[in-house]
Amino acid sequence: MPLAPALRPGDTAYVVGHFNREHRVLNRGARSFVSIAASLGLFLFTATSLLAADGRFSPDNLLLSGLMVPLVLCLYLGVLHYNDMVFLKNRVNRARANIDTILQQRHDLWPMLENTVKAAMAHEKQLMARIASLRAEPPASMESAANVERTLAREQAATQALKARIEDYPEMKNHEVVGRFMAIMADTESYLALLRNSYTDSAMIYNTRIQTLPDLLLAWLFRFRPVSQFSKDGS
Repeated sequence: MPLAPALRPGDTAYVVGHFNREHRVLNRGARSFVSIAASLGLFLFTATSLLAADGRFSPDNLLLSGLMVPLVLCLYLGVLHYNDMVFLKNRVNRARANIDTILQQRHDLWPMLENTVKAAMAHEKQLMARIASLRAEPPASMESAANVERTLAREQAATQALKARIEDYPEMKNHEVVGRFMAIMADTESYLALLRNSYTDSAMIYNTRIQTLPDLLLAWLFRFRPVSQFSKDGS
């Protein structure tokens, strides 16, 4: 019996096959549709058998049996659309939570930075006022995309001002805390750009779905609300 190589912790497993991912998804979808058709046919057969069980099959019974499949199909499609809307909403919430996490990490850096530079740069009153303001205010939340944009713009302005002024303070330029602050701000800036794009795409798809038929009816019935989006020219 051939032996497969063992996977060690941290290794990534790959599935090698003759079909690509798109082909496998189409096959799975085709099998699902066949199962749905078979289940609907079985349901029609069962309903017709029950209606004819007493030996009489009136025109009313015939009409009722003919309406059952469309009604069940409409109910089934409604469930599919509802579940899809829930999935889209959860994807928006997940993207929002990821952005909130990064915003909290950035917010936690300002008290540390203020304590480090306030002695050496005490006479830089405008810069220190910016840092103190960012430290004192609560962290931005994705409850309001506009508020996030304003906070990010203020953080970027304060960081750029710090970079410009810190050249005159060699002891601060090489300070471990300042270096760590600059590195984290730069790293999270790139990550935030990716998260913003992910959130914008998710929010746009979700908002479009709940504003078009037939999902508009389900959105009104189950109170799906539009979510805020970043402006196109946001930082």
